[in-house]
Amino acid sequence: MAKRQLLEFDRYRYGKRSYLYPGDRFRASGGPHFIGTDDDGKRTRIPMNEGGVFVFRRYCEYGASKWIEAYRKGHGIAIIYVGRPRKSPREVQKMLFER
Repeated sequence: MAKRQLLEFDRYRYGKRSYLYPGDRFRASGGPHFIGTDDDGKRTRIPMNEGGVFVFRRYCEYGASKWIEAYRKGHGIAIIYVGRPRKSPREVQKMLFER
């Protein structure tokens, strides 16, 4: 089995001929949801959405996980997941917090 590695790109293609480059501004709304259980064992859904105007920094891939790193004025860096809905693997969570 091939070892996965983090791939970093300085552009993100979001249409047939449209790209985001570092410094480009874009607007995002919505976002992923955390699905878990509370203290009573009930299933909960917590939105982890990032919305508003962002400044593109880079696009990253790690296996099937794909995300955009961007800046948001007054909030710092934001990680915006752009892949298909799925559970985040532990490796990606560790990479994000070890930087």
